[in-house]
Amino acid sequence: MSNRNTYVDRHFYSINFRSTILSNTSTPQWDDEEWIVRNVPRDAKLVVKLYDKDDEQLADDYIGRFLIRDLINYNPPLKGDKIIGALGQYNGRFHLSIQTMRLTEETKLLPHYTFDGPCRYFRHDSLAIGRLTMLNADCVYSTWKIQMKRISVFFPPYERQHWNRQYQAARTIFGGSPLSLASQSTIKFAHKVLYGRTLKHNENGRVNNANDLWKFIFTDKITQQIKPCLYTYVIDNNTWRFSETGQQFFTDFASKHALLANGSESVRFAGEFHRRPKHGWNRCDDEWELVFDNGSGTYAPTADLLENLKELLLYNFPGLNVVTYDYKDPKLKESIEQLKSEMKKEKHITPTLDQLVSHFQPLALNERDDNV
Repeated sequence: MSNRNTYVDRHFYSINFRSTILSNTSTPQWDDEEWIVRNVPRDAKLVVKLYDKDDEQLADDYIGRFLIRDLINYNPPLKGDKIIGALGQYNGRFHLSIQTMRLTEETKLLPHYTFDGPCRYFRHDSLAIGRLTMLNADCVYSTWKIQMKRISVFFPPYERQHWNRQYQAARTIFGGSPLSLASQSTIKFAHKVLYGRTLKHNENGRVNNANDLWKFIFTDKITQQIKPCLYTYVIDNNTWRFSETGQQFFTDFASKHALLANGSESVRFAGEFHRRPKHGWNRCDDEWELVFDNGSGTYAPTADLLENLKELLLYNFPGLNVVTYDYKDPKLKESIEQLKSEMKKEKHITPTLDQLVSHFQPLALNERDDNV
């Protein structure tokens, strides 16, 4: 059996988990992978699929799968579960460890299949973006995905934020016309480029608290400094996705949020956020905070859920300084203006999400920004 770059896709019918990629091995061992799920029904089943990753191929090679029908009472075979390929052939064995616990009174109140950790982050550096957009052939564009615990507790499924029918850019994407289908296809392609798992040009790890968030996510790896920056973000069923928006706060192009959400018709929440020194820009070596808003014209999340957002962030990243504003709040506009002044002092050579959207979308829409 030749060396493979393998990852595993463990899939509950209502929730899924994808492992990191182990490079150049035909006997992969995921010693540090953990997946905690609460309130699992007794009749739950687990499907495990394995793939061989190759960055040079359009699609990953499917190795095989196996099914666990009685997940709660799973007793692993001594030699491991048989991996069966697409044509029914035997493709090796997989050793899986599952620990089950009795439901506590607290757990019984959680939605079925509640993801409860650990919080893992993934950064994808896309070298193809510069060539695809002709912005800068040598540029690197980074996108982030962080798995978050108990999103369904803080943002129940019945409170999903559906696309905004009052927003022309959203109607163009989700309205059902031939142009909409073309727009969605382009958005999904761009999303795959921005978030596709690769063997190279990526980073992953765990985030346990606010200190980890600042250290691993928001501190520049080269300068070891926290720079002024504005991000577009979405929160979906299990993850917080975001990417740098850039210096231009207002834009004429189509939805950045739909791009991050992979063309989904609804999300749990969306908006923009930025980081700022808690005591002013003249004290950048002091304590920092994250400022979140609900500025998404595409999904138009309601301001009353900003408190839910804050509680979700504090639950996942204890000790984090979080400030929330409605997108109409004058205090937000003041904070953004201060941020823009600081950003002008920085020379950003990375293309912004605004620029990427304008090049990926088949049609530039003369509409207002997502933040109005």
